[in-house]
Parts: sequence; structure tokens; C-alpha cells
Amino acid sequence: MRKISELLNDFHLTQQVEGKAVKYIDLCRYKLNRWYKYIREVYGIELIDDVKAAHIRGYIGHCQELGLEKNITINGNIATIRLFFKYLVEEGYLDEFENPARKIKDLREDKRIITTFTDEEVRRIITLIPERTYQNIRDKCMVAFLFDTGIRVSELCGIKNDDIRHNSILIRGKGSKERLVYISPIMRKLMRKFERAKAKKFDKPHFEEIEDYYFLDQSGMQLHRSRINRILKDRVKSANVRKEVRGCPHDCRHYFAQAQLRNGIDMYSLSRLLGHYDASMTSKYLRGMEQSDILKIGRTYSPLRNLSV
Repeated sequence: MRKISELLNDFHLTQQVEGKAVKYIDLCRYKLNRWYKYIREVYGIELIDDVKAAHIRGYIGHCQELGLEKNITINGNIATIRLFFKYLVEEGYLDEFENPARKIKDLREDKRIITTFTDEEVRRIITLIPERTYQNIRDKCMVAFLFDTGIRVSELCGIKNDDIRHNSILIRGKGSKERLVYISPIMRKLMRKFERAKAKKFDKPHFEEIEDYYFLDQSGMQLHRSRINRILKDRVKSANVRKEVRGCPHDCRHYFAQAQLRNGIDMYSLSRLLGHYDASMTSKYLRGMEQSDILKIGRTYSPLRNLSV
């Protein structure tokens, strides 16, 4: 029988060999170590064969009693525990029917209505950014990028020069998953303007070594998510956006998803563009749409609409 601590180390080593992102591995390690510490201290369990579904449920109940995390966060912890036990089954440490995590169900999550930007607010945010300096031009391109592609802010930070293709961009998402996103004609126009400003900005002797990321700060270094959050917040405030919209990069992702749905995209294609593992994760974006939008999509894509019957 194997110790849980040894199997956790094997699991994380396998993640490294498979090329998973360091941040993703660290997050898995943090979640699993919390769970292991709990079952070791409360139940005295050290061996994997001793873990039962009741012990995992006990940990879930403990997380709920602490009251520090919402159900959606606890469900993320459950997903990581499931991933660990799936690895153990695949590696032959456990039989499928011995997997205690297979009986664990997700907690019910609050169905929060997603409030995001209107088309007019997006237009104001982008058009009100001046184009006088490198920083202005960069900010305009970045903000438009978030709205037009729906990528995560961490993915925006990680774009490198070689990831830019003629009409698409390679995005490295969660869990080291890669996908391509389309560059619209409007986005390409803004990118060309930014690339010219970037070349001019860093074509100086004291900028001999700049980092190989597409979006750079004034010193030629990679921009980080905290800085991009601040840039967007400032631009949202300047555009007088409604207070109920938080104005964070994830709201741009919400806007992208709902705009795509209004334009009639199918859920599977949208989930691919967003980098979701399955379409069920994407369905939450429907909750923020007006009923009139849903009916319009239904009319536009009626199965009999183009049939002569």
C-alpha cells in the first residue's frame, strides 16, 4: 500500500513532465495538500487505500463550516481531488470501483446573473482612449483585445511575439491547453498601430534587451495582471460605465461570450473560443442575457426558417 504523500509527489511530477504550467501545478499542490492535511489530522489517514468517500465528504463539510469559500470555490477543490484520484486509477494504484471520488457530487452553486458591458459602453471605453503616446496606443490595443477575443487577463499577459499569426493568435490557457483565437479586421488595424508605436518606442540604445512578450511596460518588461486590471478600471471610470459593472478583465470575457451568443454562435464553438473544457462551463453566460435576445436567436436559427414547407 502506498502513502498519500508519495502519490501526491508522483502526481505533481507527472504534471511537470506533461508540461503543465507552473502556476497550475502549484495551485493543484495547494488544494491537495489542504485536503491531505485535513484527513491526516482528523482521521489519521496516511495510506491511499484507507481513503473513503466519507472522508472526502468530511473535508467538503469542513470547508463549508469555515465559511471562507463559496460553493463555486469548493467545487474547484473537489475537481482537483477528482483529478488526483483519476490519475491514481489510470496509473493502476486503484481500481475504478475503489475510487472514492467517483461518488462525490458538486455542491449547488448560486445562479448569479452576470452583468456586463453594453455595446455602447464598450464603444466609449475604446474610443475615449487617446492615441498620443506608446502607453495610450498600447492600452487601447489591450482593452480592445480583451473585448474582441474574450481571453483571460493571464493569457493576455502571456502572449509572445511569435504567437501572433496572420489572422489568428496562439493562446496558452489553463492547464497548458493551447487554442487559436481569430483576429478581426478592426483588431488587426489596432495591432498594426501598436506594433509601429512599439518599434519606435524601443528602437533606442538603452533598450538593448527587452522581453519577448507582445505587450510591454515602459521599461520593456512583461505587463502583469495587476497593472492591466488598473488600466481597465481607469478606462471604465473615464467612460462613465454603470456602477453595477465591476470593470475587471473578466467582465470583458463576459461581454465577449454574450455578444457571440447574441450573434448566434453555438455553445460548443463558444466553449472552444473561451478555452473551456466543456460546454457546461460556458452555459452560465446565458444567464445574463435578456429574454428578448434569446427569442431573437431562436427566430434567426429556427430549423424551418429556410425550408420551403
